[in-house]
Amino acid sequence: MERILDLEKRLVKEGINLEDLINTALEMYIPHPKLGTKEEMVRKLKEEFKKTFQDVNVCALVIAGLYLEEAGKKGLIPGLSKEEYEKDPVHLIADELLGIQIAQYIAGSRALFEFERFDKKKPGILKGLPPVMDDVIGGLIAGVLVKVCS
Repeated sequence: MERILDLEKRLVKEGINLEDLINTALEMYIPHPKLGTKEEMVRKLKEEFKKTFQDVNVCALVIAGLYLEEAGKKGLIPGLSKEEYEKDPVHLIADELLGIQIAQYIAGSRALFEFERFDKKKPGILKGLPPVMDDVIGGLIAGVLVKVCS
């Protein structure tokens, strides 16, 4: 297994790039005059994602999600078959817990509500991600968006 120590590169390897993260954030962003133009928001989001990718705790939580995703795809989660996992069963909530913790760690309690919006709508890149990663990446985007808008 190739070691990739940069979170952004690790996400790219999974088909998740910075542009997709920003575009997904913008789908849920409600413009406000105090936050500037769309171009300014894109710049702010890019800057905040880059900072967030350097945070060891965010990295650890995202990597935990990647490993959980891998285990689920291989049928290695006790009590959950590979086939069940692929259907994203409602009784598997570890993915939501990871997403919530990522969002709250980045931007506090307000990020929980943003995470819920992302989790329900599954905008942009989220709709094509597997069961764990949609919540992990949703939490990452929600946290960054709330931090930029606060």
